Amino acid sequence: MAWRRYLVFDLDGTLIDSAPDIADAVNTLLQELGKAPLALEAVKSMIGDGAPVLLARALKAAGTSETADQLMPRFKIHYEAASTNRTTLYPKVREILEEFRRDGRQLALCTNKPSAATRVVLDHFGLAALFQSIIGGDSLTERKPAREPLLAAITRAGGDALRAASEAIMIGDSHTDLATAMAGGVPAVIIPSGYGQPADRATQGDFHELARFADLPALLARLDQN
Repeated sequence: MAWRRYLVFDLDGTLIDSAPDIADAVNTLLQELGKAPLALEAVKSMIGDGAPVLLARALKAAGTSETADQLMPRFKIHYEAASTNRTTLYPKVREILEEFRRDGRQLALCTNKPSAATRVVLDHFGLAALFQSIIGGDSLTERKPAREPLLAAITRAGGDALRAASEAIMIGDSHTDLATAMAGGVPAVIIPSGYGQPADRATQGDFHELARFADLPALLARLDQN
């Protein structure tokens, strides 16, 4: 494997533990609808495929007849307002991203989180300047697991989609991130977080798996030597 210059990161469950805030946003809306709140673990399993899908899953679980299309404007207000109340960075994330930038790697963000909420989080943690490109769930007409967001993240960071297979790598935490990498022909590193559905070698193909984000530099150093 050639040296990976372009590192494309997922956000929720990969760089940040945001499930408590996302659950709060979901449950604030459900409270307005007169519905019982959902447990944190239930909401975690719904994350990863974009806010509209998350909301549709939550509404179905709550047993309400309203649709995600009808309630998305209200949900976005709660989602953005709760973006940083209880969200935290995973250990070593800032230090490692800064290390990668010093090493000359180009960093890109490819998330299904809405762009406005993504910016709020990145600004809150002072991470925005570390990324050469940022693709949110509403930046394009397609979102993950389609390949278009991944390839856009790479090209906007200065890469070439035709060389992505040898120059880029996708770092995420779930089935959706692995599917995105596979669709774009890019190798994947998966750091399971419990968000969404887990990546599955049996149905999706091979990937590099890590137990924690702090192990990523060592893995990339080994891949660089191959």
